[in-house]
Amino acid sequence: MNKQEIGSMTAKGGFLNEKNICEKFLNWKKDIDAQQWLKVMGYDYEKIVNLKAIHIPVRISLKTALSLGITKEKYEETIRFKKADIQIRLEIKIKEALFLENISLKKANKGAGFNQVDKRPVDTYQGMWGFNKNISKWLKLFTGEINPKECMKEINWLKLRDERRLFFYEMPENIKEEIIKFFKDNKTIIICDILKGRGGLSADWFLVTEKDGEIIRWVMKDINYVLNHYAQGEIELSPKGSLKIGRVLMQRKGGTPDPDSLQFKINPLSLFEG
Repeated sequence: MNKQEIGSMTAKGGFLNEKNICEKFLNWKKDIDAQQWLKVMGYDYEKIVNLKAIHIPVRISLKTALSLGITKEKYEETIRFKKADIQIRLEIKIKEALFLENISLKKANKGAGFNQVDKRPVDTYQGMWGFNKNISKWLKLFTGEINPKECMKEINWLKLRDERRLFFYEMPENIKEEIIKFFKDNKTIIICDILKGRGGLSADWFLVTEKDGEIIRWVMKDINYVLNHYAQGEIELSPKGSLKIGRVLMQRKGGTPDPDSLQFKINPLSLFEG
């Protein structure tokens, strides 16, 4: 691992949020952390003429999208598949060109587990990835959007762990095999969509910060490394009846709002391990 990819700083209060990260980048001439991040991204901070750091809001109007360099034609795709939290614009002295870098920020406490990276209704994922109606039906049974009572002839009702929904191990073998095969065959695009996204605000970099008392550790990785890292591993059932896609966990959302959505989760701290 490149030693410049990992660092730490003294914490002043809580986590570094998007606003804090932007402020550090804007102070790149003096901020040691920002200088290290720029070095990881392949820039010599001494050759930067101008730098602009923008916090990308969760909800983006067309006006905001246009200000971020997104065309009208790409607006719908961009807001649907946005994964970047911060955009860095750099003007380099020698090349006299403007460079854009989109960063996805992940925050976690020391020893924290999985963080949600994407959640949507089953129908939305079907539109994105094109799985068939049968897989859609059983994924909706998994999330509880369809009640198992509607499929009593296809399942063993008496052995259900929760009468409101199914777990994967409660599905017929042929259904489990069909779902696993789909996610195995489409693993690359699925991992890419939930971590990198698509369009003008897809992520180029992951910046993970971990708070441990008064210290914040950070690791920065380019998105291709991140995609490969989380794609490692098989498509298999988890011990609790969800689905593991490499190092990504697919679960029922639960809780409020939208309890019947699918959610995808990762452990961002695993990037510290290389």
